[in-house]
Amino acid sequence: MDKPKFLYMVQSSSGRTLHVWAASGNQAKREFCREYGISPSDYWCGLSDLTARRLKPEEVKAWEADAQAERDTLIFIRGMLEIGAKAYAERGCVV
Repeated sequence: MDKPKFLYMVQSSSGRTLHVWAASGNQAKREFCREYGISPSDYWCGLSDLTARRLKPEEVKAWEADAQAERDTLIFIRGMLEIGAKAYAERGCVV
């Protein structure tokens, strides 16, 4: 049986953050490292540099509400970039 997963906010000392569903804070930190291509054993930016905070239920609801708006924004921006790249290519420019 799998352990229940909770939403963690993982943050590096440089201020980079990532929201991760994980069973523990350590697992959330490892996922952060995997996402950004960091070695977990790296002293300066690996697990020892990261903090993971389990979000409260009301914070999870607020994050989930904002997540849909962020996805919609990302889809819009990606579409606009594709339109720009297509127009640039049609003008005979190298992409």
